[in-house]
Amino acid sequence: MIKKKILIIDDEDSIRSLLTDVLEQNNFLAISCPDTDEGYARILKSKPDLIILDVKVPRIGGIELCRILRNNPETAQIPIMMLTVESTETDKVIGFEVGADDYVTKPFSSKELLARVNSLLRRASRHDDNDETIKTGSMEIDMKAQSVTINRKPIKLRPKEFDILVLFVKNQNIVFDRTYILENVFGYKIPVSTRTVDTHIKNLRHSLGGYGDKIVTVFGRGFKFVP
Repeated sequence: MIKKKILIIDDEDSIRSLLTDVLEQNNFLAISCPDTDEGYARILKSKPDLIILDVKVPRIGGIELCRILRNNPETAQIPIMMLTVESTETDKVIGFEVGADDYVTKPFSSKELLARVNSLLRRASRHDDNDETIKTGSMEIDMKAQSVTINRKPIKLRPKEFDILVLFVKNQNIVFDRTYILENVFGYKIPVSTRTVDTHIKNLRHSLGGYGDKIVTVFGRGFKFVP
């Protein structure tokens, strides 16, 4: 069985050592880097299955590196877990806005970390195994390629925006509240204000152009996709 490859980018030797030990004891292959420059180079070279990225890591910082990774087609779909010593809502919202998949606050337990790592890898695997193409009007969603086209024109979406769109299009005319979207798209009951959902939907609507109007706000309840 091929081991899943996880890249750790954190400037604290103790954290890198701890994460490496925990991951390798649980049959993962761990690679660690102390800053974003080395980390980005290793990502492009090794194409990890998941990245664990500290928010305050030296050079350009974790948030900016996350943004760069999401804007690069070669790395856009790699799951990213952010590490932070702060549990402030602002940090988490910014991280999710630039494409982070999850957050873990230091100090963390090995059990929590492994649960989140495995959850992110399962979600990524489901996407890889799904070669379905979903069509609604002139919009096509290619699940395997994680791509969207409207009138055959590619639409650039961040991973979470893509996941929200799939949820809506697979369940047309069904209203989803913000908490449901946060828990089921992001995968956890994350201690973040549900306004991060509004931010993602705002960006999704903008990216979809005229099709964005099909994502309707249902006052006091949530959102739905109207074909």
